[in-house]
Amino acid sequence: MNLINKMMLSCVKATELMELKEVVPLSIKKKIQLRMHVAMCSGCRNYMKQTKLINKLLNKNFNSTPATPGTDELKTAIIKKL
Repeated sequence: MNLINKMMLSCVKATELMELKEVVPLSIKKKIQLRMHVAMCSGCRNYMKQTKLINKLLNKNFNSTPATPGTDELKTAIIKKL
């Protein structure tokens, strides 16, 4: 097997890495693999853009709630957001 085949990811693995990188930092190897895949795959490029937009909107709307879990303030904030 040559080096390029070892480095290439499937779309399924690429999307897993896109989601994982939102939670934990990726290794250098995984970052390179993901960049290579996204550079060649328009479907995954679109998925990455959509994922970034969704995460940005979720963080904007749900991370701004200063209420403590289990309080009436939190319940009111959740109902207001819905």
